[in-house]
Amino acid sequence: MIDNIDKNLIAQLRQNARLPIVSLAHILGVSRATVQNRIDRLLENKIIQGFTIKTNNADKQAPIRAQTRIKMRSKSNKRILSYLSGKIEVIAIHTISGPSDMLAELHTDSLEDLDTALADIRAHEDVMETETNILLATHYQ
Repeated sequence: MIDNIDKNLIAQLRQNARLPIVSLAHILGVSRATVQNRIDRLLENKIIQGFTIKTNNADKQAPIRAQTRIKMRSKSNKRILSYLSGKIEVIAIHTISGPSDMLAELHTDSLEDLDTALADIRAHEDVMETETNILLATHYQ
């Protein structure tokens, strides 16, 4: 069970996962050891599942943006999630309902790069079928 200190710790890490332990301790009003122990426990209990970075909008302005729906051969998606997470072209992965199992968002610099990335994804042993749409324009309301 997580308490308010854990919730505040997670909120701080969401804002900046690189904050030093001593800074987190100061912000939360607890000792450095308390922060380290709580992070360790949150990781062990898989409440925190990893640390990442945020980029500016440069990666959202990639010349070629696409969404690929992936139908899996197996019921387990751990291997393909791990594989897709390691591909630089993949900026997000979603599990979805419907005939497909996942949706991967891809950003590339060219159609050739997109074609190569899609070929790599289709070649993965857990992938049965893909369907890709290239995004032409984004409209905001």
